Amino acid sequence: MGIFGSSKPTTFLGVDIGGSSIKVVELANEKGRARLMTYGYLELPPQEAGDGLFDQPKKAGELLAQVCKEAGVKTTQAMTALQASSVFSTILALPKTKDPKAIKPLIDAELGKLAPLPVSEMITYSTMIDGEKGKEEEKKRSKEEEGVKKEKDKYTRVLVTGAAKTFVQKYIEIFKTAKLNLQAIDTESFALIRALIGKDRGAIMILDLGSKRTNLFIVEKGIPFVSRSINLGGDTVTKRMVEQMQLSEGDAERAKRDLGIAGGNGSLPKILEPIMQPIVNEIRFAFQLYANMELTEIKRVEKIILTGGSSHLAHVPEYLSETLNMNVYRGDPWARVVYPKDLAVVLEEIGPRMAVAVGLAMREME
Repeated sequence: MGIFGSSKPTTFLGVDIGGSSIKVVELANEKGRARLMTYGYLELPPQEAGDGLFDQPKKAGELLAQVCKEAGVKTTQAMTALQASSVFSTILALPKTKDPKAIKPLIDAELGKLAPLPVSEMITYSTMIDGEKGKEEEKKRSKEEEGVKKEKDKYTRVLVTGAAKTFVQKYIEIFKTAKLNLQAIDTESFALIRALIGKDRGAIMILDLGSKRTNLFIVEKGIPFVSRSINLGGDTVTKRMVEQMQLSEGDAERAKRDLGIAGGNGSLPKILEPIMQPIVNEIRFAFQLYANMELTEIKRVEKIILTGGSSHLAHVPEYLSETLNMNVYRGDPWARVVYPKDLAVVLEEIGPRMAVAVGLAMREME
């Protein structure tokens, strides 16, 4: 349910705003199953995007309105997500208490030590990890272990996310300009979990390869325990092609997309190696962080799901699978969405770049 009003809209609009792109997906709830109503996207060339759409809220709002109009969006109720690089996220272990009101002061006190900004300058949201399901698991565990008390039974885990109020205000300005009612602001990690993981309770990494940034999330039982973001993406490859092959940006972008066809022997094209090695290093670092976290249970990541517009770079899944010795595959955000069969080829092609928007549109269907 949205934060404005009590009635649910008949369709749900997910809006993913990146540094140089806007993606929208409208879904309808059809007997508990998501049905695709429409979608649209716009990607600006680097020279038009400048330092990013968030530095131009009015322009971003006008472009969003344009995308919605061209896509034939019906609803004005929208969900969006904060960019991963602008979100502060941490998991706190707090003493268990029977009084729910006692939790917030404890959270604020811990955030004051960890957050990059004063808590008064941030908008924060807390998710209790150890809910009723956690209590059931504790009961089972105590029977199985014949009453052996574990140290972690003394605390409850809380996922806290936050962002600067000034940054959130930019989102509000964008949607106001677009004449859309912003129901709620989510995070990219939870949107991707909905679209790509669903109810899988394992330890999974989502690797979101964008044009400007690469985001990594390690998810355990539907909760993002590790979130990382690095300033490296598909645009880096385009720039290398411009420099090394003396191509225009447009020609370099087309050549980059053709690499998959020209790859031939299934190995990673040489021009992609400089971008993939730092990403591999970051993945390994994230694995180490996760394995050493006291608050996790599984410890070892089982597989990697690729998404994002740059996940179609040639032979990236094969390269990562061989390098890291684990299962790596491109995620399908349409897997739990009903859509016309004649759209299958198009949706498969654009799927990776639409994953966040799909997950956002699914938010109110949970």
